[in-house]
Amino acid sequence: MNKFLVVLIGFVIIFSSCEKDRVQFDNNFSTGIFVVNQGVFQSGTGTITYRNEANNILFNDLFATQNGGTVLGNIAQSMIKFDNKYFIAVNNAAKIQVVNASDFKIIGEIPIELPRYFATDGIKLYVTSYNSDFASGKINEVDTKNLSISASISVSNLPENLLFTGDKLYVTLNSPYGQSSQNVVIVDTKTNKISKSISVGDSPSSIVKDRNGDIWVSCTGNFAFEPENNTPGSLHRLRDDEKVDSFIFGKDANGIALSPNGLVLDKDGDRMYFLMDNKVFAHDITDSTFEEESIYDGYFYGINYQSSTNRIFLADAKDFTSAGEILFINPETNATGRFATGIAPGFIYFAE
Repeated sequence: MNKFLVVLIGFVIIFSSCEKDRVQFDNNFSTGIFVVNQGVFQSGTGTITYRNEANNILFNDLFATQNGGTVLGNIAQSMIKFDNKYFIAVNNAAKIQVVNASDFKIIGEIPIELPRYFATDGIKLYVTSYNSDFASGKINEVDTKNLSISASISVSNLPENLLFTGDKLYVTLNSPYGQSSQNVVIVDTKTNKISKSISVGDSPSSIVKDRNGDIWVSCTGNFAFEPENNTPGSLHRLRDDEKVDSFIFGKDANGIALSPNGLVLDKDGDRMYFLMDNKVFAHDITDSTFEEESIYDGYFYGINYQSSTNRIFLADAKDFTSAGEILFINPETNATGRFATGIAPGFIYFAE
């Protein structure tokens, strides 16, 4: 047989095999690391970065890639997987974009004013949203079959992060600019009514549950027109729906009140990590005082923890107008790694 023909046949076989593997992979995004990139504020579009470490695959605009160049919209806020679908909150575009989990292709949209963050117990799905006055909002139950909002609970102040525990849904209410909120509300998901409000610190934001069943809330503090008038951030422990511990943070070297951002738990549920003062801080749930233990220095826009690999993922938005980056750290070995993202990465999600 002609040598050229043999080589050509071999090339075709190899190329066809690679294409076959590629097609199989492209049709399965059910697992992996997702980064929700907000995009340039107001004038840009959000994007989704997808990282599959097992296959060494990185897509920096997965949504557009899988949907013929369609843009996601401004500003991409967060996402969650439910019922073999991904639900993506697109804030300024006033919608939840719904895609198929396996191929990331568009299924539909849910109109909703200024959506923020999701939570699910595997049976129900909820999302918070702001009203256009930026002084009030709603806690919304999502009809995931008909792609609509099936119920909404109106609240004063700005509903942010949510946490399920049994039939209770805990929701932090952040402060509108120039105003003050200190409340976490509890929603009875059987009735979709607020059953209790718990006072914590100024501007409750992030919320997690530790291995003992205690709930922790981080508060950013209230922001003022003059930064020196900001109120300090804080961290609070709730037990049996009552506040039992509080840690109030001080001021930085310039006299500006410290403001924590994000709150995540490690794989054992006994050590928390959060961002503050251009550092990544750790706090053990057994500590009676805040020890100011910093495990990494740098300004980051978002944080999450991957239990399966024991790594902290940090979103570096850089200048908010060019490509960002994810830094990941193993806090036990100090091993680090990085991968590129779209513009203004802010939310990190693990589909496992």
